[in-house]
Amino acid sequence: MLLQRLAVPSGIRSSLSSLSRKPSSAFTRCSYSTQPESKVSDPLRILFCGSDVFSCYSLKALHAEHKANPGLIKSIDVMVRPGKAVGRGYKEVRQVPIQNLAEELSLPIHIRDTFTGWSLPQTPDGEPINLIVAVSFGLFVPPRCLNQAKYGGLNVHPSLLPDLRGPAPLHHAVLNRLSHTGVSLQTLSPKTFDAGTVIAQTPLPGIPIPPACTVQQLHDLLAPLGAEMLVSSLREGLHVPPLRPVVDNDIPTPGTEGMTEKRRYSHAPKITKSDQRVSFLRHSAAEAALRARVCGGSGGSLWTNVYPPVSQPKKGSKDQQLELPLSYPHPLEESSAKKGGSPKRIILEEISELLLFPSDGDSGGLDQQNKKYQAYRRVIQSMNFGNSSSNEQLGLDAVFVPNQSYRESPPDPLFWLLRFGEDEYVDVETTGANGEKVTERKPRVSWGLCTRLGLDDKKEEDKGAVTFVIPEDGGKFGLLRVGKIKVEGKGARPARQVMKELAVKAG
Repeated sequence: MLLQRLAVPSGIRSSLSSLSRKPSSAFTRCSYSTQPESKVSDPLRILFCGSDVFSCYSLKALHAEHKANPGLIKSIDVMVRPGKAVGRGYKEVRQVPIQNLAEELSLPIHIRDTFTGWSLPQTPDGEPINLIVAVSFGLFVPPRCLNQAKYGGLNVHPSLLPDLRGPAPLHHAVLNRLSHTGVSLQTLSPKTFDAGTVIAQTPLPGIPIPPACTVQQLHDLLAPLGAEMLVSSLREGLHVPPLRPVVDNDIPTPGTEGMTEKRRYSHAPKITKSDQRVSFLRHSAAEAALRARVCGGSGGSLWTNVYPPVSQPKKGSKDQQLELPLSYPHPLEESSAKKGGSPKRIILEEISELLLFPSDGDSGGLDQQNKKYQAYRRVIQSMNFGNSSSNEQLGLDAVFVPNQSYRESPPDPLFWLLRFGEDEYVDVETTGANGEKVTERKPRVSWGLCTRLGLDDKKEEDKGAVTFVIPEDGGKFGLLRVGKIKVEGKGARPARQVMKELAVKAG
């Protein structure tokens, strides 16, 4: 069976197994914008271009319609991209899920990574392909191929176009905390991705996105809806000219935002490694936890850069004291060598936000969380070394006091201070070899506070974990739990253990 042969993670296999299940009533009740009258289509000879599990839903639905209604869909060919080398030494080639499904359904398969020098295939009866369907394919179908097909091409896009135009609409719907989304069926544009004529779409306000929804859950919600929309639109002949758009898909240049009919549209670019980078200057604890859940892969991890501490001088040396700045963040004004050399990349794992206050109605939990909040307030103010009575600010700038020296670390520290290398740069004026002033662009450095507070050491999952205190607007702060940390070149270890080598100061 297909599911037994799929060399994909268990989460994807569970999604693919649901292809054989009957959609729930929530799916079947969802309507979408179409024209009332149907148009007559020639029997469709489809070239289906796909890759992932989302595209498998549409291919499965088309194949079922082909079997039930051969007068509408006469044949289906499948185009897939070559498998990727994975595993140790990249010796194993893992083919895409759509190829496994096409083999299961005994459909003709064309494996190509480009349309260059290739023409649309003919059916065994010698008839030409007359419709191209691309779902999560990743390759641009050139005008030459679209012109060879009588009905051009169609694409299922999991968003309310023109909103979230781009290759990662599911991820950005969750990242943007959208309350609703939907599915659009558009033609394949001969100019660029996701700029075709939208011939069917989930009506506004769209499909509600459940609270705390994950990308996988949103995928499982929209994939069957997209497959149903595709087949229903073919039955009604919406692909037959003249095409009748249901929305205006003219949008601003990708990467910008525009206002149309009082709606704000956003671009949905591909998720990359840079999206997994956490910035303690720009991201709150809630944003960091959300980014880990959406962009952090199956492990939900994030990465950042840390300047390790300088080598410890001999005990009693004058240089053993470290003066910390008052401001947060602090630009890098000294050389990187003085700050411990080049920054090291670290990967934060087992990430979650620690909420200071529980949901409404939990009075017992509220009392407990109030105590925890006050505990954080006390530790931050106590670190102010005598100024807590006059300083009510709860942010990290209440921690650092000018000309305050920190000495040896206690054996069981309550907090750690870290120096992060941010992805921002500042202009720093230095003195050159000839005595002239030289302005250099150097990475911005921010100070970070990490503690043991907020964690229940009686629980197995909290043993070895740490809490990052992240400043927020208004002098407040958020809490981010990190269970393990992986330093480049080493394996993941309990976070508290790693703090011994990363912390500039523990106390």
